[in-house]
Amino acid sequence: MKRIVLVMISAMALLVGIGAVSPAAAVPYTPRNGMVFNHPKGTKAQQLAIITQIDRSIDAAPAGSTIRMAQYLFDIDSTANKLIQAHKRGVNVQILIDDGNATPQSARVKQALGNNKAARSYVTTCHRGCMSDIASVMHAKFYLFSAAGSARLVSMISSANPYTGNTFVSWNNLHTIVGDAKIYSSLNQYFSDMILDRTNKTYYRTTTSGKFKLYLFPRAAQPGVQSVVQLDVLNHVACSGVARGYGFNGRTMIRVAMWGWSYARLDIAKKLWDLHNRGCRIEVILNSGRTNPRVIAALIKRSSRYGVMRVSDAWRDRNHNDLPELYMHHKLLTISGKWFGHPDTKVSYTGSQNFTAPATLSNNDIILRILDNGIYDTYTKNFNYIENHYTRRITRVPTAARALSSQTLTEERATEVDDEFASVTDR
Repeated sequence: MKRIVLVMISAMALLVGIGAVSPAAAVPYTPRNGMVFNHPKGTKAQQLAIITQIDRSIDAAPAGSTIRMAQYLFDIDSTANKLIQAHKRGVNVQILIDDGNATPQSARVKQALGNNKAARSYVTTCHRGCMSDIASVMHAKFYLFSAAGSARLVSMISSANPYTGNTFVSWNNLHTIVGDAKIYSSLNQYFSDMILDRTNKTYYRTTTSGKFKLYLFPRAAQPGVQSVVQLDVLNHVACSGVARGYGFNGRTMIRVAMWGWSYARLDIAKKLWDLHNRGCRIEVILNSGRTNPRVIAALIKRSSRYGVMRVSDAWRDRNHNDLPELYMHHKLLTISGKWFGHPDTKVSYTGSQNFTAPATLSNNDIILRILDNGIYDTYTKNFNYIENHYTRRITRVPTAARALSSQTLTEERATEVDDEFASVTDR
């Protein structure tokens, strides 16, 4: 009998022109706080995990709301289609993309939205980085939604661009923060400041809200000031005196996963080795094809007391054509143990910034710090999975790293003037 009644209701709905609405369609998608990782070697759904969250949030943005997206690369058809559809239904869609990475997808969105920054929707670029007059890029990756479903003030900060290489070939993360007005406003202001395309080498600022802290670049070097955030972080680590339930066997635990690591940031490698030599447990995942050989040599130097640090290579380039089949794209530093004198800290640093000179001095880049045990544990699980299943232990400087130092390459189209390392497009 119930089935007959449902059929009759559906038929009546069709007769009056409203159609039957499924329960799933009646409740729009709403992004939630938390983390998403893609899996480039997983199922299609796992590969697309980050893209799916961004796309569903675009679909859930109501007319009159605003989407602001800043990214270095963009070539995902579904995201392009959804941004155009959102604009057509009355959403303000504002896109900032690096000027050196035009694709058919970005061109199609630009044609639909225009490039007038005074309009409600547009696609715009900067000359080099948005705040630098030297070799630099707009390398930040964040996605803002004033509204999406029932959520308001949604901030998504990622290592990933809406890009095939960051979806199907590399490991990435996306962190969603919902309803945090300070974080959202800070990123919204960063977007507004960037689209002015004016040199401001001293732009660097931070925003703290609860467990989150944003670091926004560029940051000009100043005498007597440690301008490299990650190095300052490591300078406040103690290797012993760790509380129960933290670290590794009573020692502070540090993990690093990094896409690009140049000679300019040899200081971070040396600091990590110094902490290893003092007794910290350290594990590193890097890309041999994007890491300066002297950085690797510094990391794998033997300690007389603690042996060789665990350093693993995520770079897979079977054809040796510099177009890897798999690579690490996280920009991650995590610490569990004694930090700033506290023996019971679990902290994670993520975002878009590589260990290079332009990342600090001239690029538009983001670091997000999260003081949260659950978030740390989530990153640790992902790190361990990649390390155990998709990397190889490094015990000597790999051929890919040695070849890197002898080539003339372009990282993020920027040649580093302070060292011999020139990296490549952040694929």
